[in-house]
Amino acid sequence: MYDVVIIGGGPGGMTAALYCVRSNLKTLLIEKEILGGYMAYASVIENYPGFPDGIKGIELAQRIAEQVKRTDVEFKYATVKNVDFDSMKIDVGDEQIEAKTIILSLGLTHKKLGVEGEDTFQGRGVVYCTTCDGPLYRSKKTVVAGKGIPGITAALYLEEIAESVVLVTPTDELEAKEDIYLDKIFDSSVEVITNAEVNRLEGSEKLERVVIEYNGDGGSEQVLEADGIFVNIGKKPNTEFLAGTGIDLTKSGYIRVNDKQETSIKGVYAVGDVTNEKYKQVTTAVGDGCKAALNVARYLKRH
Repeated sequence: MYDVVIIGGGPGGMTAALYCVRSNLKTLLIEKEILGGYMAYASVIENYPGFPDGIKGIELAQRIAEQVKRTDVEFKYATVKNVDFDSMKIDVGDEQIEAKTIILSLGLTHKKLGVEGEDTFQGRGVVYCTTCDGPLYRSKKTVVAGKGIPGITAALYLEEIAESVVLVTPTDELEAKEDIYLDKIFDSSVEVITNAEVNRLEGSEKLERVVIEYNGDGGSEQVLEADGIFVNIGKKPNTEFLAGTGIDLTKSGYIRVNDKQETSIKGVYAVGDVTNEKYKQVTTAVGDGCKAALNVARYLKRH
């Protein structure tokens, strides 16, 4: 039995692991894909302290992971099928893992467009991770479906690689919380199409055309030739498997926590983007992980 099992290896989960082992807790971290979570997919992170020139998301993820791997944290790469919070048992398919406490660092996943052709061309022109698959579209025609900073950063990343980049956004004007991103996109070669959304995707063996529809213009359409479309329309929490487990979720599926990162179930904590906390940043996730681990240590001393 573990003192604490951390489900998810994002920045919050990895930070929690660091603090748990420092408290001499037997710690297991379960991750289904790569350490770093959604952070690893960021083309560049410019607001993490200590990196004045910015740092690639995957590089920051690797640095934190390297630090965690130098400790006594145990790792298991598996998909969690179910969690029984009454018995504190975690089902990963080939075994059940017992824990005294659990920290949920489940992160977010990309939302899909939900249009005709999306599933057909997934892996053959439909892309959800720009930094992962962007290099495969060198000297090719690309479209980015997105808005705000995620859409802008994806388009700017592709500008350095692709033959052409068209950014399609549903708002009347391109928006970003930080003006520096707007300055960069308007100084680039990226074509920006506003007030439009993707209607369907067409092609034969692979994606060849992105059909967009303009909002409030009689539904007029435009066909964009494209070898790839990069979808950046938002994210949703990875909490589907928590339905019916007793964990209190918001209507949008985020885990409700208090200022100690405690969930509605004793001994169960949540950190990072999956929580109902307003701000979704790498720095806030790291802080969540620290708080959760320290509170886990206090909880175990009392129980």
